[in-house]
Amino acid sequence: MEEKGTQDGPKPSQDSGLHRLYFKGLTREETRGLVAGFGVAICGQEDNILFQMKGSIHDSEITALEAELMALKRGLTEAVSLGITHISIYCDHYHIFELVTGSSGPEKDSIALLMNDVQRTRQQLTSSTPLLVTGDQTNKVAYKLASETLVSEISISMPPCHKKNTFCGICFDDDLEAEQMFSVALCGHKFCLECLKLHIQVELMERVPRCPRYGCKSKLTIESCAHLLTPKLRAMWEQRIEETTVTDWAMCAKCQQMAGVAHGFCEINCSCGYSFCYICGAEWKLLGAGCIHRNKEMCTIISCLVICFGILFCFLFIMGLFK
Repeated sequence: MEEKGTQDGPKPSQDSGLHRLYFKGLTREETRGLVAGFGVAICGQEDNILFQMKGSIHDSEITALEAELMALKRGLTEAVSLGITHISIYCDHYHIFELVTGSSGPEKDSIALLMNDVQRTRQQLTSSTPLLVTGDQTNKVAYKLASETLVSEISISMPPCHKKNTFCGICFDDDLEAEQMFSVALCGHKFCLECLKLHIQVELMERVPRCPRYGCKSKLTIESCAHLLTPKLRAMWEQRIEETTVTDWAMCAKCQQMAGVAHGFCEINCSCGYSFCYICGAEWKLLGAGCIHRNKEMCTIISCLVICFGILFCFLFIMGLFK
């Protein structure tokens, strides 16, 4: 059975200084299938535990790296919900440290999606500093919590039975009534209303919201989620729908997130405010070390305008001859 996060000690607040985030995702092959779990611990400056949680991950094809990133994502989400503003991210996995710092890019689409979620959540914190540590330097609580989930031998191919057969796929709360749940029409995955509201707010920062279930590509609809939206969120959603003409993606050199480009255009405007060329990646500007493709595009536009004015002049001249 998936366990909800349990909090020990006082609830962290914005005035409690710098916090530490420890996380661990583990996978193991069992006779009934793949078992995966995560553990998260948030500590104070003296390494005293303020919050801890563990849970299983339901994905029969998940990799160890993906499990680690899901643990990191969950830990950052909990830190934001607890009102924490400054946190150090303790990484005992070099590849994850490179991904978080941006010194290495994701090699798979699934890793890119997880990293986008991680970076979006980090933006909600005033500061989040990744630190690379050895096994001896890291807190053992997160590893212990993840290990306990594996020891419980919950097979991903055989999810546990809940007394109401209804549990949230985000917070794993199984004490929910039907009216507290939301079912995604296209895939049937279920989530509690509170978790889905938060998910929609985060997703709308960059795109039309999708099903929160990891790996699921089903899109949520504005009609089915209307009762969860404020006027501001609805306006943001409508704006994202207008942007669905995007046909390709490229990584922004400034914030390391994926940004979309509409068909037939070279310019990409990232959500961080940086504009760059889809073809060469250079900053989208005319002067200095700007993009040569923008210069070519401007020349093409000017040439078209000259031709149009020429045609108009000829038309007016001909019309004058017949008067």
